[in-house]
Amino acid sequence: MAEPAPRLVDLLADLLALQAPSGAFPSQVETPAEAVADESCFVTAQVALLLAALGRSEAAIHAHARALDFLETCEDASLPGAFRFYPQGGRGPRLIDGLPPDADDSALAWMALVGGRRREAREGLVRLAGLLPRLACGPLRRGDPPFARAPLLRTWFHESDPGPVDLTVNLNVLAALAVCGAGRSGCSLSALMPRLAGRISAAVSQHAPSRSAMRVLSPYYAHPAELAIAALRARACGVPGLDGLAASLAPVDARDRAARRPHDRPLYCNAHGRPLWRAPALQLARLLADRATTPFDLSLSPARFSGGFHDCDAQIRPC
Repeated sequence: MAEPAPRLVDLLADLLALQAPSGAFPSQVETPAEAVADESCFVTAQVALLLAALGRSEAAIHAHARALDFLETCEDASLPGAFRFYPQGGRGPRLIDGLPPDADDSALAWMALVGGRRREAREGLVRLAGLLPRLACGPLRRGDPPFARAPLLRTWFHESDPGPVDLTVNLNVLAALAVCGAGRSGCSLSALMPRLAGRISAAVSQHAPSRSAMRVLSPYYAHPAELAIAALRARACGVPGLDGLAASLAPVDARDRAARRPHDRPLYCNAHGRPLWRAPALQLARLLADRATTPFDLSLSPARFSGGFHDCDAQIRPC
């Protein structure tokens, strides 16, 4: 006889028990020598997004606030609004020091901070409007896939090497723009969003979602379920033009859901495919969200604005 499924309250307690003293939700990096403990903005932001909708108990509220506190420490001191994979200054478990801020961590952090009412949506929109032009695709570079063209964005806020184009990263940027209200702002970002969504959808349509295809489509992600999750989340946030992409990737997410979000599934990696990161805490949060009535509550990510968007229009133009 099969054992009864754990109660949601017990799974939530298990999730909260994984939170580190820093407020981060940890992951592990699989290196040739050993598994290395890691505390990142990337994992913590995604758990925080889900945790906000998973429980209103005192323990859950406190854990959510601590996660947002950790995210605040990942903001780059010299580039306001841009977030790093790790807190600046060498604090906490990590695989490597000195990583620059990047589009993915910035997008996920803004989603979590606005959704958690720690930052205002308008501030996020203005910050992202000033940052994203730094990542705009120019001419194809050596190693680029054919789809790596404007309006797609590169990854790192690093002038000499902004890195490759990653479509999961671009989906997360779209979701962050939607959460910050770009679609309703009337600024130039409103026109950018459907163009960016269209380019992503066209690129994915040329490849079957497989782990080998991820090396081309999404080099920083280790499994096609991550691309599917990002596409479904972006559509849920209100990004226009993603219905077809989300529908095509929904079976990939459904398989991961049916497998009960395996805790040992690789989630992300370096651009060359190694090493691999695994995050049991994030997978457990996703399992909880799958079983909850409303796994992604858009009311937790209100687009609140005061005043106009002249600052936004002054800082960005569509590619």
